[in-house]
Amino acid sequence: MSNEKRMVDTYEVKHAVCLGDKEILFLEDGKSPGSPYMVCNCSWDNPFGVEQYSEGVVSADYLEMMAEFISRATVQIEAVKAERAKITVPLEPLTLKHCVPDDVGESIEDKVAVIRQESLRPEYRTADKQLVLITGGFGSQGKARGRAVYIVNLYSGKESRWNRSDILGVIKPECMPDWAKERLRQIEAERQVKHRKQEQAR
Repeated sequence: MSNEKRMVDTYEVKHAVCLGDKEILFLEDGKSPGSPYMVCNCSWDNPFGVEQYSEGVVSADYLEMMAEFISRATVQIEAVKAERAKITVPLEPLTLKHCVPDDVGESIEDKVAVIRQESLRPEYRTADKQLVLITGGFGSQGKARGRAVYIVNLYSGKESRWNRSDILGVIKPECMPDWAKERLRQIEAERQVKHRKQEQAR
């Protein structure tokens, strides 16, 4: 277990809660008598996934800052609840019984796979976050040295990168929900159109 302190400028992170699209941080700088406590947000919504800090507030009052920390965490909880309430598909998580277990000796490119629950944050361990179409990456190939696997989430259509170790397995055809089959057809049609346009542009 690492004992390395997480720092933001001269402030040390004492508490951190990651919920939804933000992480809420409570920080302390023991060498700053005027404003030793800080609360700020952290997000990674950029092409490089780099930590970005925002909306920082400081105070000498510990209780004031702790109240701010808890308030922001509560806002994030409500935001995730609202996001989940809009989801129109069954949320029951997918497990190994729904998959053909991942075999690193086989290619999984262009297949529908399931992300491991433990690779997702607790509030996102639901089927809509797990079902993905593998679109490429060195890690998607059989016996590959690379780890990177590029995916399209079937529910949201969002593209992202995972490691091969995050893949639980390829979904069994009989376990694939109807909504996922429909979204897969849509996504594949969109990819074909995009590919044709790229070919024509050459």
